[in-house]
Amino acid sequence: MTPARTFHRRGIVEGFFGPLWSMAHRRRLFAFGAARGMNTYLYAPKDDPYHRLLWRRPYPNAQWRELLGLIRAAEKNHIDFVYGFHPGEGLYFGDNRAVGILLRKARRFYDAGVRSFAVLFDDIPSRLSDARDRRAFKNSLARAEGTWVAKIIAAQPAIWRDVEWCICPSYYSEDKLLERVFGKFEADFLETLAEYLPAEVACFWTGPRVVPKKITVAHMSRVAKRVKRPLLLWDNYPVNDLSMAKELHIGPLEGRDPRLPEAVYGYLNNPLLQEELSFLPLATCFDYAAAPQAYRGERSWTRAVNEQFGASALPHWRAIRAFVEAHRTSDPPKNAPRLSGHDSARLAAALDYVDDHREKKWARELAPWSSAIGQTLPRAARTD
Repeated sequence: MTPARTFHRRGIVEGFFGPLWSMAHRRRLFAFGAARGMNTYLYAPKDDPYHRLLWRRPYPNAQWRELLGLIRAAEKNHIDFVYGFHPGEGLYFGDNRAVGILLRKARRFYDAGVRSFAVLFDDIPSRLSDARDRRAFKNSLARAEGTWVAKIIAAQPAIWRDVEWCICPSYYSEDKLLERVFGKFEADFLETLAEYLPAEVACFWTGPRVVPKKITVAHMSRVAKRVKRPLLLWDNYPVNDLSMAKELHIGPLEGRDPRLPEAVYGYLNNPLLQEELSFLPLATCFDYAAAPQAYRGERSWTRAVNEQFGASALPHWRAIRAFVEAHRTSDPPKNAPRLSGHDSARLAAALDYVDDHREKKWARELAPWSSAIGQTLPRAARTD
């Protein structure tokens, strides 16, 4: 059998905490991504109340009309719109009424043309909170989550044979950070999930870490053997929410094994909160997803800068990228090493470039980091 050369699903999971992207930006992203091989978009912004906190409620008419427009824009660009439910917080898994509520909400999307849905249990407590659930599911959150998704599929209308479901389990990485934040997980979580989850349901995983530097095919193959399901890689690059809010990830995607399609069914990137700046790293993510074997990060990034800002801007973006990668936050670094004259000149020129484009949205998004650069430069190098 010839090894897979690319991923079946490629695209975006809008799954971050923080202000929602605008509908206009999402539509622009569809056109941008489709031209680079994107075919999947998972709508799952944590701060959309009707996705998470108020998931049981239908979207009000105004928001629903906007979502309909977004679904049509995805169709126009041949992108599969996946709607994500996030029902886990406070869910009583034994309440079958919740299954009916979810399916009634899903039917509205189905009637609008959506054929893919995700049930997301990420970032909730690692243990069942309801005593009735602990008894019914033998104190196993994995069993409860797999069983609940099975109930959804069993109860869906018979004509929904063209619907695809996927799940993000609460245990979605081996990273110890999950246990520190949400509590210790049961042993053999993935194996237990596999006992109760329908065989056709794909499963999300973020890699060896929640925000991994490297993801290897060996790691993903090992996870696939444990869960016995198609794997969807939820790659938390270039996202910068929560504890990463002062970071800016605008460099190329790196550290992803070119052989990942051998073990991974779908590859979705969780993007930057900054709408305009997100295009730069996402261009490299799309290049990798479309052709992992041929991907070269620096070459992809250089091409993206040239296409979006022009070749003359490349030295400025290299200087900005070097600064944000070295300092990692938008705060002026304390006790920073003294800049060389060459580096000072490059950064000063980059600041002038940003100032010349200060009316652009990307320059406004860059403002916290531009300010940090300005405060780092020797006074003699500043032009303000």
